[in-house]
Amino acid sequence: MRRLITESGSEAGLAYALEGTVVTIGRSVSSTIQLVDRRMSRHHAEIRTNGSRLVLHDAESKNGTFLNGTRITEPVDLQHDDRIQVGDTVLRLDAPGLRGERAEHGSTSGSSGARASSSQKVEMVEEEGWGSMRGQRRAGYAPSETELEITSLKDLKDPERRLDILNQVSDAIRSVFDLDQLLDRIITLIQSVVRPDRTYLLLQNPTSGELQPAVVKVREESIPQEVRISMSIVRRCVEEQASFLVADAAADERFNEAESVIGQSIRTAMVAPLLFKSEALGVIYVDTRSRGEVFSEEELEMLTLIANQAAVAITTARLQGQLVEQHKLAREMEIARTIQMNLLPAVYPDLPGYQLSAMSLPAKQVGGDYYDFLEGAGGQLGLAIADVSGKGVPAAILTASTRSYLRSEVQHRSGSLAEIAARINRMVHRDVADDMYVTLFLGLLDKSEGVLEYVNAGHTHPVLLHSGGSLDHLAAGGIFLGIDPEVPYESASVRIPPGGTLVLYTDGVTDIQNPQGERFGQERFLRLLIKRQHLSAEEIRNAVYQACIRHRGFAEQFDDFTLIVLKRMDFNDSGLDW
Repeated sequence: MRRLITESGSEAGLAYALEGTVVTIGRSVSSTIQLVDRRMSRHHAEIRTNGSRLVLHDAESKNGTFLNGTRITEPVDLQHDDRIQVGDTVLRLDAPGLRGERAEHGSTSGSSGARASSSQKVEMVEEEGWGSMRGQRRAGYAPSETELEITSLKDLKDPERRLDILNQVSDAIRSVFDLDQLLDRIITLIQSVVRPDRTYLLLQNPTSGELQPAVVKVREESIPQEVRISMSIVRRCVEEQASFLVADAAADERFNEAESVIGQSIRTAMVAPLLFKSEALGVIYVDTRSRGEVFSEEELEMLTLIANQAAVAITTARLQGQLVEQHKLAREMEIARTIQMNLLPAVYPDLPGYQLSAMSLPAKQVGGDYYDFLEGAGGQLGLAIADVSGKGVPAAILTASTRSYLRSEVQHRSGSLAEIAARINRMVHRDVADDMYVTLFLGLLDKSEGVLEYVNAGHTHPVLLHSGGSLDHLAAGGIFLGIDPEVPYESASVRIPPGGTLVLYTDGVTDIQNPQGERFGQERFLRLLIKRQHLSAEEIRNAVYQACIRHRGFAEQFDDFTLIVLKRMDFNDSGLDW
């Protein structure tokens, strides 16, 4: 299978199969290979299949596409082991046997590796008796656990055979990135080398730090009714970061209080730490009851060397798993962000006598903030703002469902807003998981009279500013949507007076924090609104946003920022631009 392997960048280690006639590379979710790289264009490059050839195309990217260090300006054939750079990411082509027709297509220079000078003649000749063949081994060969070439204990006394065995172990585990499969293979290899009755691989729990069995293998004929392991020797191995060999476990005074050693008649045991950068990831423990002779120093040395290689392989597999999860999360967040932004209204409604301004700025970890302007029966304007709990695609899907319910209910209104909220609550409850819910504020505005009928389902209370400086909080309603399908709601009405301003927002506005962890806060938010209420709707919106940005400084935005400002014009105030 032809594939691209990520060699550098935020997703190093991931591999992508080249399937189909056109493989696109970029930041967009529509790309065949989506990569998280700020210097990469949304549609950066393409690899097209042309017969047996693979041809690389730059998709008019901003920062260019590079092949083996040289920027390409036209389509170019690819060869096995080529390096493709897009943004800050380098991808290696793994396609054994592939040789592109570069000379004919005049593609690129500067490919990786040394190139022979065109002025130097190289002659290949048949030569017999060039030297005596001492042995051979397939390069890149990764034997399965059953193919380990072990014959006897005498192998471990021969330095060359020990090295050969270690090479086999390295080949067998270096390219296994599935952690469970890797651990099982490590145990099987150890059993092939030292042939114990029991083999344990214990790993430290990342949370508690306790050693816990990850893989256990026991020879069938030696399985006791109750399998116990000597934690005395294991703890000492971790604390001293040293390997131990116990020649006669039951008689060894260092472990004479270990019931698991004495009670199970363990004759000989070895334990080696899994060390990576002076950190003990766990231990490998082997013992035997049936063996006639004790483990040897050579076997202890070999177990220690295998444990060293295993620690590196385990760390690599864990990092690979983290990279895969990060890639999945980044892709999910991109999808969620796309869904979320497509749900927001593209234009403001026509509102003679009013000013309207809104914004929604998603955080890095996309949540479910949503706002909408709805066309109600009888020419009423529907104003909706919601916040869906959770992050990523599930929150985005629930947001889309809630939006659909809202639009249907407002367009075909039947009953009071309290009844509408109750129906939406039942539908949301049907859709949500146990740990999800929706806060919602829904209002219907009679534009001619300025009367707003509303219901607040657990949302942050919108603020109605009066021209004299007083304010009201719109709180009537009930609890979050999706918690209890039978909970009742209530609605209320307020009048937006001429010169009055209605501000709807999510808690991402007031909860925004500075680098010291101090919230922007409700009190600061209200003071700002009162001080700026004489401004236009857009100017009020911008003033709130700029104040929040100044407060946040270099701290990360951890929640969505959504704000709607609706201002009713005061025709006696010539200072307002209407």
